Amino acid sequence: MQDSLDPRDETREPATGSRLEKRAEPHAADREVPMPTADLPSAVHAWLDGDTVNEANLSGAERELALWKRISVETGRRRRMVTPAYVSAQILAKLADD
Repeated sequence: MQDSLDPRDETREPATGSRLEKRAEPHAADREVPMPTADLPSAVHAWLDGDTVNEANLSGAERELALWKRISVETGRRRRMVTPAYVSAQILAKLADD
């Protein structure tokens, strides 16, 4: 015999002792934990936007400025990367085989 799980079913008998009380249920192991963050100074935001910024305003954020300069250098380097011609030829040859 199969039990009806539809809560709208009138013949369904409520399960009285089948569940533990709400307070006895275990807590979920996953929970959101806020990460400590440091706010970027407005001068760094302006510098990232390409606005002219006084060097004195940027002096308080050397660490953040150094990070964004390294990111800029790396993205510029990767932007100039090209796929070698022999790799493109190998891809096209494999496509032609299929």
